[in-house]
Amino acid sequence: MPSFVDLRERVASVRPEVWVAVGLSAVLLCYGNVASSFPHDTRGRFLLWSNLALMVALLAWAVRWARFTLLEIGLDPRRVAGSALFGVVISVLAAVPPVLFIALAPLFSGGPVEVEEITSRSGAGMAYFLLVRQPVGTALFEEVAFRGVLYGVWQRVGGDRAAILATAGAFSLWHLVISSRTVAESGVVSAPPAVAAGVIVSLAGLFVGGLIFAYLRWHTRSIAAPVIAHWLIVAFMTVTVWAMG
Repeated sequence: MPSFVDLRERVASVRPEVWVAVGLSAVLLCYGNVASSFPHDTRGRFLLWSNLALMVALLAWAVRWARFTLLEIGLDPRRVAGSALFGVVISVLAAVPPVLFIALAPLFSGGPVEVEEITSRSGAGMAYFLLVRQPVGTALFEEVAFRGVLYGVWQRVGGDRAAILATAGAFSLWHLVISSRTVAESGVVSAPPAVAAGVIVSLAGLFVGGLIFAYLRWHTRSIAAPVIAHWLIVAFMTVTVWAMG
């Protein structure tokens, strides 16, 4: 009985902002992985609009209910230009390793990296992806969600260090389903242990990417840098897969 009471008291003593941070993280993880579980064609019909709807809801909640300032969620317009320029520089540097991996994969696997939803796109489909779906429906949405609102929530809990680590972890796990599918369908590895290892490596890379994006958010105090970097890094990788496929 004492241990039960102690556990109940411990739960009751948790600060409300901690529950908010954990709850928001869980909501984002559930949404991202459930949406990714749909087939590509089905997902393509709703994901842009559901992402934008969720982004609006998150911003409305953060500003009107949680009383965040624009600076706290990285949306201070005075910092956009300098932050965006910094994001361009970082994105070029960060894109080199994955682009080289994709380009050199045929030397080790005997064939190019195959991602059907990328290599099957037409020129017009690729242009739409690069200029609308990726920058607006993915980069802007995910950076508002993770480096904007979620970062601000975790920052209230434990400062910038907690915000950087928590948002990087959530960002990595957000891609669990899509990373598993991409590795399994890539053709680079086929044995189950190799696929599992590939997923782990992919999630680790996403965690590092999340750290980079969170660092950009912290360093510039704006989400403009991570939005630009997120957009351009994925664009460089996607174009490389598409061109080689």
